[in-house]
Order: sequence, then C-alpha cells, then structure tokens
Amino acid sequence: MTATLINTLRGSDGGIAVEVRGEVDIANAERLRQVLTDASRQRPTRLVVDLLHVTFIDSIGIGALAAGYNDARRWGVPFTIRQASPFIVTQLRQTGLYDILTADR
Repeated sequence: MTATLINTLRGSDGGIAVEVRGEVDIANAERLRQVLTDASRQRPTRLVVDLLHVTFIDSIGIGALAAGYNDARRWGVPFTIRQASPFIVTQLRQTGLYDILTADR
C-alpha cells in the first residue's frame, strides 16, 4: 500500500488546486471527497484536481471525484481534473466520466 498525500493550494487567481499523490482507494477516498467538498465551499474561481502522481484509483476513488464534481457544481464552482495517467483516463472513460471531469468549465 502506497501512502496517499493530498495537498490543497490556493492560487493568486482565487482558484484552488488539489494535488493528489499515491493511491486513491477505499482507505482514503472519503478523505479526498471531504477535501474537495471543503474546497468547493470556499467558492474558489475554479477547482482543479491534479492527478499526475496518482498511481491507482478504484471505483470508490472515482466516486469521490464524481462527488467532488457534484459539490462544486452545487456551489457554482468550475471543476476539472488534469494530468491523469493513461490508467486513470481508461477508468474514467469506462465510467463515462472522463469528458465531464476533464471539461474546463
């Protein structure tokens, strides 16, 4: 099991970037979901989830991303993911979420 780190950074433009490193699975998906919810409630100009260093994501992790997207929409915050690995892109495409989560809204 790989340690998962989640860092939240606020940009000078008022946006928030959430950087995730490691694995996103049942052990830590709820923490990611809570970080995304908390970030949305701050009403940033946009919320970007950087997945460059995510090595694995399961269905519960994908659910956390979807919940984060839904929370952001509820608060009127544009939400997108970036730098997903080919593995994660495949997982998101299989669920039909890729286009939704990668559209820069």
